[in-house]
Amino acid sequence: MRDDQAIWHAFQSGDRLAFESMYRDHIRQLIRYGFKISGDEQIVQDCIQDLFMELWDSRESLAEVKSVRHYLLKSLRYKIVRYLRQSNSEDLEKAGYYADDDHFERSLLEKEAGVVQSRKLYAALEMLPKRQKEAIHLRYFEQMSNEEVADLMGVNYQSACKFIYTALKNLRDIMLILFYCFKLFIIS
Repeated sequence: MRDDQAIWHAFQSGDRLAFESMYRDHIRQLIRYGFKISGDEQIVQDCIQDLFMELWDSRESLAEVKSVRHYLLKSLRYKIVRYLRQSNSEDLEKAGYYADDDHFERSLLEKEAGVVQSRKLYAALEMLPKRQKEAIHLRYFEQMSNEEVADLMGVNYQSACKFIYTALKNLRDIMLILFYCFKLFIIS
């Protein structure tokens, strides 16, 4: 955390190396999260480029941030959603905040829970409503606190907790159904 804040202060003072370091430290996470929102690699790249250009241009007037990562993710989310709304509201609906093919979550789940279990869990995640998927992704894949999830999603703390709680409950129910279906398939 202190390193991030030291880099942020150096960046605000015009240190190009700090700016480049901030970019390198966060670019992968920004791409993953941006792709979840739009599903379009070109839009994500354009919005990230715009974000960092605007950051550099307004560096001296930017406020202190508690978390550079949180600030960048929230700024990128705002940029992408605004871009999609301006370009075509139909694109926003198609994007649904999540791309269908998300290699990152799939590979992470396979490593942690085993191939079979992770496929079931990934299928269950895909069955969740968009906002619940977003809350679960931010909370467990991006390891954000409930407060950060609420802020990034633009909802109050109670709503973020409810999204997460409901998503976990739905995942349990879906996993139970998948387990029984699998068991019936094996017995048959």
